[in-house]
Amino acid sequence: ILGVLSYRALAEVATSNSRLEENFERWRTISRTLQRIDTDLIQVVAPARSSEATPGTPQTGAAMILGRAANGGGPELQFLRLDDSRGVRRVGYRLVDGRLDWLRWSGRDAVGEPAIEPLLANVRGLRWRFLLNNNRIDAWPPGNNAVVLPDAIILELDLPDVGTLTRMISLR
Repeated sequence: ILGVLSYRALAEVATSNSRLEENFERWRTISRTLQRIDTDLIQVVAPARSSEATPGTPQTGAAMILGRAANGGGPELQFLRLDDSRGVRRVGYRLVDGRLDWLRWSGRDAVGEPAIEPLLANVRGLRWRFLLNNNRIDAWPPGNNAVVLPDAIILELDLPDVGTLTRMISLR
């Protein structure tokens, strides 16, 4: 009886240890993903307007675009950010088949296929909201002003094993 009880106790300790390791690794991945998003958004820039351009008309494309991923995918956010080695570069985040991907284009415009790096698996939902003049906006850019940046971005990440994580990133 003592041997059976000892075996059961050791088996339970091993199971608990592996469960804890899986949970720690999941939280590390979530933390790295949110840090990546924060880092990119803190370096967001609006495209410069040329002196000949009409006010409200972007010279090199929209500073930030919220759309849907191709082939019925989830939400996709693209924006321009400062890059140490390449100057201004277009990056983005896309939810496809329960996986959050980080997109990187070689230049300012979304021309060609981006380099795609999976960041986080098992994502049930993703929602981007924008704060502009103390108003929450669900779509971006607002109206026809593609050059303006929001005051902040609100990210809602729905994870089945964690719940909904909400993060507000100030851009000003």
